[in-house]
Amino acid sequence: MDKQTISIPVNTRTVGDAKHIFEGIYVLYLEDYVHTFIKKLLYEQEFDNALEAAIIMYGSSFEKESQNIMIVSGAVVLDDADKDYFADETRLCSAAVMLNKNRGVRFEISTKGTKVILDDFYIYYDQNEQMQNYLIEWNSRRHEQQMKRMPRRAQTDNAAKLGRLVQAYNRESARVSLVWGAMNVLSLSLVACVIAYGIISINSYAKMKNMQENIDYCMAFVLENMEKLEEAAALEKEDAQNVMNVWETQIDADMEAETEAQTETQSQTQTAAETESDSGTDAEQIDDASAKNVQEDKDGKLAAQSAQDGQAVHSINTQTPQYYVVQRGDTLGKICIAIYGDSSMIKKICELNGIENPDNILYGQKLLLP
Repeated sequence: MDKQTISIPVNTRTVGDAKHIFEGIYVLYLEDYVHTFIKKLLYEQEFDNALEAAIIMYGSSFEKESQNIMIVSGAVVLDDADKDYFADETRLCSAAVMLNKNRGVRFEISTKGTKVILDDFYIYYDQNEQMQNYLIEWNSRRHEQQMKRMPRRAQTDNAAKLGRLVQAYNRESARVSLVWGAMNVLSLSLVACVIAYGIISINSYAKMKNMQENIDYCMAFVLENMEKLEEAAALEKEDAQNVMNVWETQIDADMEAETEAQTETQSQTQTAAETESDSGTDAEQIDDASAKNVQEDKDGKLAAQSAQDGQAVHSINTQTPQYYVVQRGDTLGKICIAIYGDSSMIKKICELNGIENPDNILYGQKLLLP
């Protein structure tokens, strides 16, 4: 066949890595029926425990850009090499075919005294009646041969089935043992978790109970202090009201005394005015005497008022106890210095209020002062 009439197939697909095809010395185009035949052959050989199969390939080839391009349109087993299944095609070469690690087709081509291994090639699609007819005939013969070997194969199949059943049983037994062991481990883990949870719960209950007791104590302490503060506020209010009442009484008495003094002064002035016409000298003497008497009356009233104020304050100090409400940051020393001018009264304040530790006083506490 003239190489000028040979053309590379158009409708193709790549098997393997196209980069390896371009970089290789041999480029293989395999027709789809040929590829199907080789795969069926390899799978049957694998079933018969054969590693590879030998075939003869037919088609056309030519060189292009330092590459040997082979277009394979037919293939037969060695037993059919002498038959004219592809009389119109050129015998290209023999090849050993096998499955590679990816379970794809591998070609070991023997041509021109060299062996070339190809895992990457093209598959093209074309009308190929010759290869289709050969594939039908080859399938028929293989079917007849399989039917003849059926009894022996049946025994082999039964033995294989029995072996598979034994393996399955062993695997199932191992799986059951594994599951049983896993269940035991999980059960023990669950028991341990329950025990740990119980211990933690007991400890938590004790801590919560102790916390509740502390909260109850704090609340009782706060309520007690609140009651004391309310009592102290009521006492202070009562003391203030008593002082105000005393001062109001004293003021009323002072106002009455002043009114009487003014009335007496007016009466004396009127008497002096009536006697003024009799004698000017006597009038002046009377005026001087009246003024002197008024001044003496005022001084006497002021002295009496001061005495009464002193008695009222003294009565307040003797009758009404004095208290002091503790403020924030107060100490007994600061309180004594602020009230008495020194800290000599600390001991008496402690004895009067039943304080054992002078440094232990509370905010809002009401202290009775000596």
